[in-house]
Amino acid sequence: MVEFLIVVAYTTTIVKKMSIKSLNPLTELGFTELESTVYLYLVENSPATPYRVAKAIGKPVANTYKAVEDLRQKGAVLVDETHNRLCQAIPTAELLGKLKEAYLARHEAATEILSKLKPSGDREKIFTLTSADQVLDICKKLLENAESVILADAFPGVVDILRPWLKAAAARGVTTVLQTYGPAEIEGVEVVPYQAAELSLRRWPGQWLIVVVDGAEYLFAYLNDDATVAHQAIWCGSAFLALPQHSNLAIAFRAALLEQLVKDSAPLSEMQQALRRTERWLVLGTRGYNELAAKFSYRQINK
Repeated sequence: MVEFLIVVAYTTTIVKKMSIKSLNPLTELGFTELESTVYLYLVENSPATPYRVAKAIGKPVANTYKAVEDLRQKGAVLVDETHNRLCQAIPTAELLGKLKEAYLARHEAATEILSKLKPSGDREKIFTLTSADQVLDICKKLLENAESVILADAFPGVVDILRPWLKAAAARGVTTVLQTYGPAEIEGVEVVPYQAAELSLRRWPGQWLIVVVDGAEYLFAYLNDDATVAHQAIWCGSAFLALPQHSNLAIAFRAALLEQLVKDSAPLSEMQQALRRTERWLVLGTRGYNELAAKFSYRQINK
């Protein structure tokens, strides 16, 4: 019985905390919990004195007076100094507009300062990614910054996420190739069907994602079914490591394409045309190739 009461008490505490959070959305926008509670009370009960607010929300009077003053400083509350310090909450739409303007101003100021900093760090290392959001954020950045060639290998559940990013890259003139494990059409993107797709999908109950960009960076990730959890993922910005990955993918993609043409009994001329077209997928002239060429004093190539 004692254990049961302890569980009930604990559960009640958790529910109360969840309720407070759900009722105080302003705590996510820089307001303290008390400030948020005071403001929300005043939205539906203005005008009111700080004393009345304190009694209504069950908080110390002194703390409530301070919260009211802080809200006044933030432009969330108007205080009538001539009549018992009656407090009036400004309309929620007006407050949200003020908060948005303030955020954008801080964002602009921070952008100006941070843009002057020179990035440092060792991109040669292999970095472990711990969340699906982190994986997708880095993937989006890689695709947005691609200069010449994107090679991607993705299971169906990830393709829909990549679709707008791949389409945008192709629209910029980046050679974009996607190996898929199911039907997919993306404007400007050359889609290569994986020949053993059904077997791979049965074998791996999740979402594989491999992206190599410009022979200079790569991302490997294995996510859960709905791409919300990263089982394991890495990212590396080393051209020395990315270039072989690029080469391996390009050769594998060409082989898959030719295998499909053979299965379709395509004429020899079509196969030869495919070989010429897919030469753009290879590493020569990519950013990664030229980085290594400069590092080891080889001749760089303009692709």
